[in-house]
Amino acid sequence: MTAVVEETDMSTATLAADRTDRLPEYDFSRPAQLGRESTRHLEAAFESFARLWSSQLTDKIRVRAHLSLEGVELVSYEEYAATLPGTTAMVAGAFADREEPCVVQFGLDSALLWVVQMMGGRSTSLPEGRTFTPIELALVRHLMEGTFEHLHASLGALLPGEPRFSAVHYNPQYMQVISGAAAVIVARYAMRLGDVETTATVMLPASAVVDRLAATGSDAATPHTRQQTLEQVRSTPLELTLRLAPLTIGAGEVLDLAPGDLLRLPHPDTVPYELVAGDTPIARATPGSRGSRLTCMITTTHEETH
Repeated sequence: MTAVVEETDMSTATLAADRTDRLPEYDFSRPAQLGRESTRHLEAAFESFARLWSSQLTDKIRVRAHLSLEGVELVSYEEYAATLPGTTAMVAGAFADREEPCVVQFGLDSALLWVVQMMGGRSTSLPEGRTFTPIELALVRHLMEGTFEHLHASLGALLPGEPRFSAVHYNPQYMQVISGAAAVIVARYAMRLGDVETTATVMLPASAVVDRLAATGSDAATPHTRQQTLEQVRSTPLELTLRLAPLTIGAGEVLDLAPGDLLRLPHPDTVPYELVAGDTPIARATPGSRGSRLTCMITTTHEETH
């Protein structure tokens, strides 16, 4: 039985096309992704915020509220806005000395349910969403001022300061306070208000958070002083060996060794033994004993090891 192998020439274009099929394209317009440690840090902070916000809503609107974090991601503002309804409530919180705000976003129908409950009414379903009247806006603003306090308490040093209520925007595509290409950190929540299920998001400008996130992360590099480095070196464990001069014998002699055989060592009685750490000689010492334990007394040290 014979096998025939046909050789074919693969052009450069064919190889390039093959690589394109196997390797995903890199989109340079997208921001870099968050590291695993940074993501865990943000998730813990946003989960803390969810608990505080849930308690605030439950207390203010007198309906059992619960928020659960679905995920944290780093995207451009344009991508974030594309995932939101055309009309929604986007409450902007301004930071001192920064143009980019943070945003707490939720459905207009959810906010109107809050207003109904705060005014003493009762509702078992979400009302139809619409923009706020001046009175409704005042109630939502009062509620959101407390929400921004909870956001600052949860994220702490990750924020450039305490956000203050700035404005309410209704169309994410036309919110002019941030560039469409700007990188933002988005936390997405599933929200339950009594028996009603809805969603909410929190958006933070990445430029205001990422550097602080790296500086406060558990994997952040901490500079060591010279004294700390010296103390760490001094506390490093080393195994020491007291070594005689080596003896060289043939392999056949080794195979013939038996209990009771004597080997003449070339080490003179008057010459101290070599004290070594690994294969590095560090001193010379003479053997001795103290009680039932063997000891050695240092006679000289090698200057190059100090």
